[in-house]
This record gives sequence, C-alpha cells and structure tokens, in this order.
Amino acid sequence: MKAEAMSLTFLGNEGMVRIPFFQRGYVWNIENWDDILTDLLDFNKSHFLGSLILKQLEKQTGKSKEVLIIDGQQRLTTLSVLLRALYNSFDADTQNNSEASIKNYLFFKKNQTDKEFFVKIEHSKIDKKYFQKVIKNEVTQDEYDAIVVENPVTKTSSKHSKVLQCFKYFTEKLMTIDVNKRLELFNRLLDQENKILVIIDLSEKEDEQAIFDTINSSGVRLSSADIIKNALFQKALDLFDNTEEVETLYTENWQNIFLLDEEAINFWDTTRTTGRLMRDNIEILLHSVAVIKGVFDPDKHTLSDLSNLYKSYLSKVNKTDLEAFIQEFSKYAKLFREKIQVFNASTLFTYNDNYSRLSHILSVCEISTFHPYILFLLYKYEHHESKLFEELKKIEQFVIRRMITKSETKSYNKMCKEFIKDSSAIDEKILEQTNGDILNGLSSISNKNATLLLFWVELYRRAKDNRQSVKELKYNYSLEHIMPQKWEEYWSKVDVVDSASNIISDPEEAKKERNSKIYSIGNMTLLNSSLNTSIRNYEFSRKIEGEARKRGIRYYADLGITRFDILDVYDRGDQVWDEKKIIDRTANLANDIITMW
Repeated sequence: MKAEAMSLTFLGNEGMVRIPFFQRGYVWNIENWDDILTDLLDFNKSHFLGSLILKQLEKQTGKSKEVLIIDGQQRLTTLSVLLRALYNSFDADTQNNSEASIKNYLFFKKNQTDKEFFVKIEHSKIDKKYFQKVIKNEVTQDEYDAIVVENPVTKTSSKHSKVLQCFKYFTEKLMTIDVNKRLELFNRLLDQENKILVIIDLSEKEDEQAIFDTINSSGVRLSSADIIKNALFQKALDLFDNTEEVETLYTENWQNIFLLDEEAINFWDTTRTTGRLMRDNIEILLHSVAVIKGVFDPDKHTLSDLSNLYKSYLSKVNKTDLEAFIQEFSKYAKLFREKIQVFNASTLFTYNDNYSRLSHILSVCEISTFHPYILFLLYKYEHHESKLFEELKKIEQFVIRRMITKSETKSYNKMCKEFIKDSSAIDEKILEQTNGDILNGLSSISNKNATLLLFWVELYRRAKDNRQSVKELKYNYSLEHIMPQKWEEYWSKVDVVDSASNIISDPEEAKKERNSKIYSIGNMTLLNSSLNTSIRNYEFSRKIEGEARKRGIRYYADLGITRFDILDVYDRGDQVWDEKKIIDRTANLANDIITMW
C-alpha cells in the first residue's frame, strides 16, 4: 500500500478508472455539492477533500492501464463534473486554451495510435449513461432544461439522475460567480501543487476491504449492507477467473432482487421498529441469514459486528461455496420480500392468510427477533406447505401467549438460535404459559395489545360465522373502554358486583374492584372512529346512543365484537354494564383467544 497527497491531476497518469459494477450509485446531493464548491472557492486556505482508495490492476498486453476505485467515487465523480461545468462556463478562446487539459484529465486513449478519446472514469451501470453524456458534453438543451435539482430546503423532489442534477447545479451556480474566480478555481484544480486528495494505491494482492474500513471518509457513509455487498462480490472477483461470470452472478442474485425497480429499492430501504432501533429490511435480512448460517451468534455478537462477521466468513470460503452462498442468500431475500410483509393503512387482512397474520402480529408487537427462524422455516418447508403453516402457527402461539402474560422478551434472540437448531424446542416454550395464565393476563391488558387481539378475534369469528359476509378488514379501528377509565361522575350509581353478581358494599373494595375491571379485555371493544371526549365518559345508555350530534357506540359499531357482544344484548333489554358483564365477556374472548393460540 502506498499513500500520497496528490492533486486532481493524478488522473492524467491513469488509463481507465473503473468503478466496480457492484458499488452503489452516485448519491451525493445539493448539500454535498454546495459544501465542496464553497470550500474550493476559499482561496485563502488549503483544502483537503478526503482520500481515494485505488487498486491497480495488472496491465494486459494490448490493453490500456486500468485502476479500480475502491472508495471515493462520490468525490471523484463530483470533481470531474465540476471540471466539465467550469470548462463549459468559459468563452471559446479560454476553452481552446484549456482543451488539452480537459482531454488529459477527463479522457484517455486505449492505445497511443488511437485517435478516439474515451471517458476516463467508467461508472457502474446505474450512472454510466448520464456520466458519459455530461463529460462528453452531450446533454442537449431540452434534456438540460428538464432536469430538476432536488432540494430539501425548498422540498423539491426529483427523479432525475444525481449525476445530471450535479451537472445542472454546478452549471447554474458557476454562472453567479465572477469569471476570474472561475478561472482561478479551474487552474487550482489542475495545479499539480494543489494537493487536495490523499491517494491510497493498493497492489492487486492487497485486501482493499480491510483498508477501506479504516478510512474515515467524508460524505455519505456506506451502510452495513453496502459493505457486505462489496465484500461478497469483491471476493467473487478474486475467486472467479471470468469477470463476466461475476457480473452475471451479481445481476441475477443482487441487482434483480434489490435494485430491480423503484418498488424493490423502496421495499429494502423501508425501516421497521425492532426493539429500540429502526432497521431497514435489507439489514434485517442480512442479520437473519447470518443467524441461520451461524455467522452471527446472539450470545456473543451485536449488530455493529455484522459486516465484520460476514467478511470473516467470506475470507474462508472457496469459489464453489461462495457461489452457493450468494444463490442461497438471494433465495432467502425472495422469501423475505414475499412473506415478511410491510403494512400500511390500506392493507386488508383476513384470518386465513397465515403469512400476513403472523407478520402483522410481529409488526404490531415490534418483534423482528424471529425473522431468522421464520426464514429458516420458509426455506426448509418451501415444498411442504401444511408443515410450514404448522410451524409458523407455533411462533404466533409463542409470541401471543407471552405477550398476554407479560413474559420477558430479552431472551428472544437466544431462543431464536435454539429454535433453528431444534424446532421442537418451541413446543416446550409454548406450554410455559398455561390457559389460566392467559385468562389472568387478559384481565389486565394494555390498549395496544388489546387492539391487536380484538382485531384478530373479529377476523377469526368472521371466518367461521356466516352472519358477516365481509371477511377482510383494515387495521384502523379505535379502542374504546365500555366502562370508562374516568367512571366516577356518571357510573357511581351502577352497583359494583363480583363474578356471582353479588353487590360489593365496602366503598374501598368496590372502587378497587371497578378500577381493576376497567382494564380487562372484556371491557374493551373496537370502533371505526373515536367517540367524542364528553360522550366517552357518559353512563352506559347515553354512551351507546350518543347525544344530539355527538354520536355514540351504536353509530361506530361496524364489528361483530361490538354489535353482537354488546349492542344486541342491550337491544334485548339488558341495559346494565357492570363487572359481571366484563368478567363474562373476558371469559368468552379468552375462549376464542385460547382456541386461536
């Protein structure tokens, strides 16, 4: 390895400067462009724009010299586009005097006798087309006029290539700057003594990934997914004789899955709440596969170790194992996207959809710990659907029963590892919470957990009850306590009773009993909209019917758990809601919940 401070003119000594096909595209934005231009225009100070890691490739007979950019493509791309925009901003005479410099630093010849010039920096497939057009100055006026530059300050969004946006930003910004300052900037960029970069040259045999990870580069940092992807396919380039074979492996097993279209990119970038962290889907996938393969041990490692663990694993594999791993990983990715879903307010759920039911429960409970085990089962039982459903149902049972009984969740990572090694281990864990524990847990439950349970009880009943033809529902209902949490003003005249309907006469005991029953699931239901605040605390009859323009429970009672459990009984003349009703309804709901899980 050789590190040396250099000016941008180092490009003049290189042939083709190639960005590996598997690196991420150009992602710098207006803030980065503005920062670098502002910095460079301050001629009273020296500048350091960071480091570039280059890997020299062995020169083949008859071919031009070639170097790979391992790190620094964002900076180098930006400086090249700036150089082109500066050149374009000058008059014809200045351009004629500077043409040789532009050709030397932005273009190369494949051999000395060749008259054709080629763009020196060869971008990956994502940006190659647009970078070539900019550097060759082939962007037409109509194309230029159509470019929208994304700006977070003005909240302007854009679908145009970041390379084109960069070009338009510099072109327009430079025209606001005095020509003499532009000339000085151009000359400084091409001054061999203006050493604004540190160039780290690696030989063909050096481990660029290890060196890359020690460099604290400015700009947009690589995610763990970027680092792992780079490590995967750089290892493939090291092991495979044919670069085209590696490109095919990349296209089929990475690009066509993670970068296929905007929908795919958005899915893998979508974040989920996992405990106290927000993690995107691709990171959850990478972690899941690492757990399945034994690369990540929850007893020993943390998420910050993930990229290093992958690289350690990859350092030991041969060509056959690497190819098999990449193909296996792509299969896990397809299963993840198909089965472990992302939900929104418009999603329709049905009880008989095993995949969405489990995914929804885990999503609401903010549990991603069992994604490795779910992927393991999806892969293992891909062609044995009934067995797969049986095993997935056990995860539901495990999570729901522990959620109801408020059992600890800290050991879920270790349990996941245990279940992957021995799927029968989950059976014993499910039995740790008895049905009696479930009933007790349902007698004091949080609003969030009660909403989830009541929603799926409703769908369960609809699946087996012909009284309701609609079997699909959106998860957008509001939880309501029938007997309000603030009951003293309007409910004090309702006798407090025990499970045998005996009146509890002691005031303190009665108050304690009533307060405890408020938070039983039997006192809760789901409405299609929240009640008016004043209606919410009224006595039972006014709460059902509403008052004047303030609508009551009856108006918002779309679901059977409200209409059949509460309204039908009320309409038959039983217009008292007390602790006995809550106890009985809790028991009825518990029967369904225990049957389901």
